[in-house]
Amino acid sequence: MRRVLVLLAAVALAAWPSAASAEAPPPHAYHRLERVAAALAKDPLFVDPDVSAALGAPDRARLDAAIGTTAKSIGTPVYVVLMPNPSESESQGDDKAFLHMLRDRTGRDGLYLMVNGRGYLESMAFRVPRRPPYAPLDEGDPGGYEPPDPERPFTGLADRISRHLDGYATAPTASPETPEMYSTPDPFGKENEFTPAEPEIRSPLLTGLLLAGPAGAAVLYWLGIGVLALLGRGDETKVRRSSWTSRKPGMRRLRREAAKEVERLNRLLAATDKGRGRRYAVSAYDAAQILYDDAKDDENKAIDLVGAIVLARQGQIALTRDIASPPAPCLVNPLHGESVVRKRVRKLEENGVPRECPLCKRCREFDKRYGLGEQHLLTIPGPDGRRPHTLVPGVWQDTAWGSRGKNFLPSVMRYLGVD
Repeated sequence: MRRVLVLLAAVALAAWPSAASAEAPPPHAYHRLERVAAALAKDPLFVDPDVSAALGAPDRARLDAAIGTTAKSIGTPVYVVLMPNPSESESQGDDKAFLHMLRDRTGRDGLYLMVNGRGYLESMAFRVPRRPPYAPLDEGDPGGYEPPDPERPFTGLADRISRHLDGYATAPTASPETPEMYSTPDPFGKENEFTPAEPEIRSPLLTGLLLAGPAGAAVLYWLGIGVLALLGRGDETKVRRSSWTSRKPGMRRLRREAAKEVERLNRLLAATDKGRGRRYAVSAYDAAQILYDDAKDDENKAIDLVGAIVLARQGQIALTRDIASPPAPCLVNPLHGESVVRKRVRKLEENGVPRECPLCKRCREFDKRYGLGEQHLLTIPGPDGRRPHTLVPGVWQDTAWGSRGKNFLPSVMRYLGVD
């Protein structure tokens, strides 16, 4: 433990100078964007050296031809970028934000497509006279946006990119538009700063964190959390590993995720004009958009941002699976996604959780091995601190996120005053 404390102190001291210089972006802050923009001016296919093995020479030749064919069909340039996009980057891991920033750097409208280091595909059409395509393939690869096998993210990548390009080439014509960014990354170097509206640091280390400065505080805080996890949790981390989902998300993160999910549902609706799930998806989109617009700047309504995320995801499920009633979310943490089982979790019943508690796959496995308790519930930020989401009064508590009865969405619409 002594070594850990020494290491934490060293990190804090090392980070001290950087806090003073964080006022202005460093010269290298957006160097990556400049490098990619310059490369695209010479070749519309850019493959970062870090992921060069993802596409062999034959695949690159195929994609060069597909890019040319699609550009000719849609009448605008087409650019394809394959590169990692970590959360520490200028776009903070947001692929859409990166493509917006890249388009600003190149100064050229057109179809921009990006595949990140995890094999996820994203595209943005700037002034392209086409309606964005969406062709559901299967649950593991909806429209080619997600890799079919996350363990082998680049398997069949050239085929996925080619299908996506073909989708644009054959899509119906539409008025050229510039896509809107619902949220933007924080200024470079500011992404880890904490504000009074996001009281996410509550520990005896608070004084040290404040003295270390913003940059040092962020590094010290997250390093400390990682050390404690390694010392105290053992194999538990293997069960709980997930994406960004946190038990204690801040308003900034909730806003960003809500904007992303609402935009994704909007894109699916634009390309899906029939099916059993469309009616639910349309209502879910309307509710999610209202919730997002109303709550994005109000810390008293953080739970409504969670509601926007849940509804947008349910709308996507209704469309992609063509079902009229998507499953309720995990009640331990609705941000985990859909539930796969309902079971009794006695330790949660006194926290407003119904007897038959919907659980996602991860929480089901965790409960089998360790047991779920109050400490695992999603907590919501607010002016008076955090509290479990199940104890926040309102429509979400009343409906238990859809686990009580079948009137979840109608109840939300009534809460919003929408007929």
